[in-house]
Amino acid sequence: MEEIQGFTFYRNYYEIIKYLPTKDRLKLYDAILEYMFDEKEPELKQLLKGIWTNIKMPLDNNKKNIINGKKGGRPKTEEKPKQNPKETQTITQKKPNVKANNISYFLFLISNNNYKYIHNNNIYNKIIEWLEYKQERKELYKEVGLRNLISEIENNIELYGEDNIIKLISYCMANNYKGIIFEKLKNIKSKKVENVPEWFNKNIKEDVAENQEINKLEERLKKYK
Repeated sequence: MEEIQGFTFYRNYYEIIKYLPTKDRLKLYDAILEYMFDEKEPELKQLLKGIWTNIKMPLDNNKKNIINGKKGGRPKTEEKPKQNPKETQTITQKKPNVKANNISYFLFLISNNNYKYIHNNNIYNKIIEWLEYKQERKELYKEVGLRNLISEIENNIELYGEDNIIKLISYCMANNYKGIIFEKLKNIKSKKVENVPEWFNKNIKEDVAENQEINKLEERLKKYK
């Protein structure tokens, strides 16, 4: 294939990649550049593989258009009306089709919403794993369903902590469940239960003990009055 000298890097790529840890972020940037300039197919695992799957198609289309443009098989971009930069940004940020790919839509949601917990790498990876599990079962979420799932995960992390949610998702996948059974968390003590501080009861016991000693001392002093 003919070498290309440049390609379009859309803002969507940046929005998807920017929340990754530095090491993973650099891996994906290298993967994109090597794929476009050296035609090297990257070897990625788990989360990075899922992200790569979602950006590979537009990269292929970009590469194809560049090659066709050089051969004269595609109208030159100069022949098209120039777009307003704001309009171009809107197009590149167009939300993915949730019915076609839940992972792509999930990445879009978290890059465009201020969620409190799911930007954390561990729960982030576990949700991607759950969506891949659902995709293998050919059970894709619709838009409202996926948004509700994320909200429910956020709410339950608030109540029971991230580790318990990660364990629950793993448990549901291991048992081939269709959904995440959040009801199983009810046996876990909620983080929001306002327990009496440990020092509170301790101090009360100390105060009671001290009062008892004072009473005993007063009884003894009565004998000398």
